[in-house]
Amino acid sequence: MSKIVVSRRHCQIIEEDDFEFLNDLRRHLSFFIQGAEHSKKYLGYIDSKTGKQITWDGHKRLISETLQFAPGLLDRVQRFYALKQKPLEFICALTPPGPAVPKDILNKLNTINKNPYPYQIQAAKVAIEKSHGVLRMATGSGKTIVAALIVSLLGKSSIVYVIGKDLLYQIHELFSNVFDEPIGIIGDGKCEIADINIATIWTVGQALGLRVAKAEDEEDENVLAVEKYKEIRNVIGKTQVHLFDECHLAACDTIQGICQKLNPENIYGMSASPWRDDGADLLIENYLGNVIVNLSARELINSGYLVAPLIKFLAVPQYERKKGVYQKIYRDYVVENEERNSMIVRGAAKLVEQGYQTLVLFHSLAHGKKLYRLLNRQFSCALLSGQDDSETRIKIKKNLEAGKIDCVIASKIFDIGIDLPSISGLIIAGGGKSSVRALQRIGRVIRKHPGKTNSAVIDFADQAPYLMEHSQIRRKIYSEEFEVRWPGEKISN
Repeated sequence: MSKIVVSRRHCQIIEEDDFEFLNDLRRHLSFFIQGAEHSKKYLGYIDSKTGKQITWDGHKRLISETLQFAPGLLDRVQRFYALKQKPLEFICALTPPGPAVPKDILNKLNTINKNPYPYQIQAAKVAIEKSHGVLRMATGSGKTIVAALIVSLLGKSSIVYVIGKDLLYQIHELFSNVFDEPIGIIGDGKCEIADINIATIWTVGQALGLRVAKAEDEEDENVLAVEKYKEIRNVIGKTQVHLFDECHLAACDTIQGICQKLNPENIYGMSASPWRDDGADLLIENYLGNVIVNLSARELINSGYLVAPLIKFLAVPQYERKKGVYQKIYRDYVVENEERNSMIVRGAAKLVEQGYQTLVLFHSLAHGKKLYRLLNRQFSCALLSGQDDSETRIKIKKNLEAGKIDCVIASKIFDIGIDLPSISGLIIAGGGKSSVRALQRIGRVIRKHPGKTNSAVIDFADQAPYLMEHSQIRRKIYSEEFEVRWPGEKISN
């Protein structure tokens, strides 16, 4: 009988000699890497030093030649054994759990007007009943409150991992307000370690010697003194509870490398869209496991916790050329397109006139600057990009909340994690095809806020190579949860 030795760091298959079954299992625990077909190894070549032929089938396999795999895949492996009707025995090699002292934070949450909704309490309870899992919760559902509830109910040493400086300080402030103890902070040049810590994956990755790629359009963190790296390595190895915010990024090498160094009693991921457009979803499951909480935006809108958006696509005149390089088409049709930019300006002006506090999202900084010059002639607005420091971002957010400005023209730094519930109007000026970003962007305007009963989104049905397909992808993604109006379509009653 095949056996699996289960520990906190990995699982090991032993006493299995059915090679046909193992080959099937290896295929089951693998996926094709997007773009691999263009690599030198995939095309095949002769190594000049050894004379050996080098080939690769383009797949990443998540089970080693010695039949070892990450704990998050255990449920999948168990289901595979059951499907093949093969008997399986588990050998527990888990170290005993450490001491736990649950903490009551409900009164403090009430004090700062953050009383948890019933679904948030239920999500936290589901999580603590399991040792691992992914919580899919719509943008605006209050994932940070759920994270705080999980940490308080488990009552163990904890780290919440975030992807950027804004989230680092935002979550650290909330935790500091609701826990009766110092909250540690690891990131942006700081290393103040406590029993509960908020950390950026980039600083932790650097401390572990991992190859770290900067988050897209994210402001660089201040440099941490190298002598602090040892403290970080020690704390992540000893910490009992690990929560990864925006865990759709868990497939990146940095987070995978961090997870390899952990010895978790509990490990969770949280995201509004815990999947990947490149097919690498298996890497999210690798360490975090299956989805254990699934709360869609549609469900929360129907229950009155979020406001419904109306998403309207505007038809942009057709691009005159049928072919071309993507970068040139994007520049000509999006950045430099006077008619399309005029549509953005008119749309923003109409939203502001109707009382919508408006966010215009761009992709290219050149495009953002152009839109700012056009919009600033009509009403008070501000431009925000990854080039701006934290102080500038905070100032602009405060001015928006105070009603001193009507509109913010922002880069993709506003796609993830920014908490500005007063925003009710959105214009997707830069396009894009990412399903994750599409949903995150809509999430910017559906949060509840006093006096806010609905929200409005303007997107563009582009008619140009590449961009037309991207518009159709966004339309399909939106339609799964929201009301969408496409040019030429009749409005259903």
